Amino acid sequence: MPLRSDWSDRPCTIARGINVLGDPWVLLILREALGGATRFDQFAEWTGITDKALSARLKSMIGDGLLERVPIGDGVRPRAEYRLTQAGADAVPVLHAYALWAEQHAPNAGLGRLGINCRTCGARAQSADTCRSCSAVLDAQNTRWTWAGSRDGQQVELGDALQVEVASTT
Repeated sequence: MPLRSDWSDRPCTIARGINVLGDPWVLLILREALGGATRFDQFAEWTGITDKALSARLKSMIGDGLLERVPIGDGVRPRAEYRLTQAGADAVPVLHAYALWAEQHAPNAGLGRLGINCRTCGARAQSADTCRSCSAVLDAQNTRWTWAGSRDGQQVELGDALQVEVASTT
């Protein structure tokens, strides 16, 4: 059963982008992958998604080229890690745009916010893709997030999530 309508053949690039990134769970799974999650149980715990929904989303994200599944270990119950591809890492500005928009317009702004900082100069992001202080690109290699919520104050260097060379989508 498909997760949603298929917009992959639409002439509009926004519609085709929504086809890949338009599911809220996909965005939250990407958030966690960029924050260092690689295992099924980490994604489930940190997003609150059910196992069935997570399995479906991971499968679709692999098919869409956002993640790759890497088997680890042997045995009766094989395990896997899910690693970002370049396409997954390139979604960082999309997540930044959501966070920055939500700070100004979403209800319950007082519940916390994702801190987005440039690793080059340390400035707080005011734009989704470029640091307004030093003009550095705010990509997965040059961004630091400060978590809100249950992990309030914990910092993560997004480049650390790409410990292994980012998987190619070709």
